[in-house]
Amino acid sequence: MTRTFAEAVGELAPDWAPPELPVRALRQTHCHQHAVMGDTADARLLARMGVDDTRLDSGCCGLAGNFGFEKGHYEVSAAAGERVLLPAVRAAEEGVRVLADGFSCHTQIRQGAQRRALHLAELVREAQRGTTDTP
Repeated sequence: MTRTFAEAVGELAPDWAPPELPVRALRQTHCHQHAVMGDTADARLLARMGVDDTRLDSGCCGLAGNFGFEKGHYEVSAAAGERVLLPAVRAAEEGVRVLADGFSCHTQIRQGAQRRALHLAELVREAQRGTTDTP
């Protein structure tokens, strides 16, 4: 009964034309979203905005809610993040937007790659404001 931001936009405002934002983005799909809902709506919205979107095939970010904070789990959490996500974020050029809708993913990216990830809604707000400044 839940919807992602992109799904809600697509269902509640199907005729809305999102503002264009000609930027590159590196996107981490939250593991729950990947497993249950998929990310087709996210990709569709980004394409309609003109965003050059690269979806990471990284699986879980490694933090998985509070898993990575629990005693004895840090090494597994860090190793999962280092498999694909964190090296890709570190290698991304400064102007590339890093997208991650999940709180866990945001935290893992901030702590493991020293980058700030944006929620897709924040990227839409950036486009609406007509800015292309990296947050």
